Amino acid sequence: MGTQAVSKVSGEATPILRWAGGKRRLVHDLTALLPARWGTYVEPMAGSAALFFHLAPRKAVLADVNPDLMDFYKILRDNTSTLVKRLASLRASKALYYKMRKSSPTSRLERAVRFAYLNRLCWNGLHRVNREGDFNVPIGDRLPKKLWDPRQLSHAAKLLKNARLVTSDFETTLHTLKKGDLAFIDPPYPRGAPESAWFNRYASDFFLLEDHCRLGKVVESLDEKGVSLMLLMASYPAILRCYPSSFVRTTFSSKSLISGKASARRTIEEVVLRNYSG
Repeated sequence: MGTQAVSKVSGEATPILRWAGGKRRLVHDLTALLPARWGTYVEPMAGSAALFFHLAPRKAVLADVNPDLMDFYKILRDNTSTLVKRLASLRASKALYYKMRKSSPTSRLERAVRFAYLNRLCWNGLHRVNREGDFNVPIGDRLPKKLWDPRQLSHAAKLLKNARLVTSDFETTLHTLKKGDLAFIDPPYPRGAPESAWFNRYASDFFLLEDHCRLGKVVESLDEKGVSLMLLMASYPAILRCYPSSFVRTTFSSKSLISGKASARRTIEEVVLRNYSG
């Protein structure tokens, strides 16, 4: 097993994408629950990859089923200066937002620009698509004067050079893990939603309760293989039953940020599951 390894790039980074359900506010709490040692760090459902950017691991795999998300990370990593200059030329505009939302650029660079712009200005950082895969989130209430910090983008790009970036289903990604690796798994679920809404239209497919149970079986096999596992779940009994009861459970309380009205954002419970102690 490798030691807990951090990148040679100095200083932790914050996520560069807004993401509904992102772990920006929990990174210190989650870090305190990590094992002392691990090999490769893996996030099979990366999203904004808040914990990855906080830890800056020397060897990592970031994966997601969302191709636009992973292509953005790849362009940022491999074509940093061009993408940063292109993003720096943009200003917040409602008209441009809806023009971008309707567009279908063909080049990888312009698709990355479109993804970043919509992510920066959409309502609550929510990534939602219809059955055809078309992004359909309205613009948010605020139009910031500064959209991105070029230094932050460049720093994130350096950290991404230590990661293998993959577009794949969680099952495909997780089957590559070896004994001693660490997986942080944060499956989609609608924070603050009623238990009847067990899915999130995060890509062109639903993430269903059946997918949680499928993930639970993969987790059991990884546990037997000796992979260190940390999962973050909604505190819904039907979801938690999909995962091994032997895992250590730690509960966090946080505010749901999805509701449009601040008064409707209630305190919710999330549960960290771990197959190791300490």
